[in-house]
Amino acid sequence: METQSRQDGIAILLANRTYLYRLLHNFFGNEPTSEAINILNSDHTQTALSLLSVEKGLDSLEDFANQMNMNGEEALDKVRSEFTRLFIGPTKLPAPPWESVYMTKDRLIFQECTLNVRKCYLKYYFVPVHFRSEADDHLALELDFMCNLSVLAETAHQVGDLSKAEEVLKDQRAFLEEHLLAWVPQFAADLKASTSHPLYLGMTSMLEEFLLADLVVIGEILDSF
Repeated sequence: METQSRQDGIAILLANRTYLYRLLHNFFGNEPTSEAINILNSDHTQTALSLLSVEKGLDSLEDFANQMNMNGEEALDKVRSEFTRLFIGPTKLPAPPWESVYMTKDRLIFQECTLNVRKCYLKYYFVPVHFRSEADDHLALELDFMCNLSVLAETAHQVGDLSKAEEVLKDQRAFLEEHLLAWVPQFAADLKASTSHPLYLGMTSMLEEFLLADLVVIGEILDSF
């Protein structure tokens, strides 16, 4: 009974990791929609964040939820404009969302670290839709990769293939340590210094805390196998 209870707890953690990586990938990779914002404010999201002890950014997200409640269309237009300014251009991006920018002296994309990220992707046959035209180390792609691996770990655990789940989780831990956590803190600092919009202030704080929390969670799951 104790063993089954522990495995059920691991299954819940694995499912919520997948959920949060998908949520973050969507917000940092796509223009906000009413549907995405509703999901962000849902009980499911709150439960997932609580389960992984992620609390930072919630006040800012609540502020944005209040804006949406008061004037949804205007608030949505403003946040879409802010997404374009922060992540699309046409002006210089205040916090470029590519790992290589933060890992190279000249702050360029398509550098050696981009190729290292690509090698991680190829082990799992993860090929971005815009391969060769979009640098592989864009934040949204790295989060999407982690989401895909979370699905693999979750599925392996469901069918009892703990050796496969362990392999995937170890690769996720390495990707966090060697890639996401190596540059996201500076990216987050730059982004927070460049915007006052509560959605992106909140999402950026959530991203930072979640990545650190996930590193701990992966270790705890691996220790339980």
